[in-house]
Amino acid sequence: MFSKIERSDVPSGLPSIVSKDMTITGNLQSPGTIQVEGKVIGDVECHELTLGEDGEVHGQIKCEIAAIHGSVVGELQVTNLSITASAKISGDIVHEYVSIEAHARVEGKLVRRESQQANLNLVSDEIG
Repeated sequence: MFSKIERSDVPSGLPSIVSKDMTITGNLQSPGTIQVEGKVIGDVECHELTLGEDGEVHGQIKCEIAAIHGSVVGELQVTNLSITASAKISGDIVHEYVSIEAHARVEGKLVRRESQQANLNLVSDEIG
């Protein structure tokens, strides 16, 4: 009745989706993309996150890339962050790059994290 699907058979690049009528209580973790149209009560950790206009996350978000169109209550730690006009964020944001559209609502501190490339130790050939 049910067939076992091997991980190598699953097409890559497809997002994991929390649909509009779904509420998840617990943490979400994925090496790929997560799209949240419903509600997550817990932390989200992934490579890329898209939070839809009706989507909600009540917890910490950690990812490389995020597009926030919905509501977040909690801290965000994102390398490349896009906050659209429909977004409502209540929590601190740690980022490397951020864009915020007019009319977005953000309550919290924005802290720029230095790029890891900037932490290089330079060695000089000068003797002196």
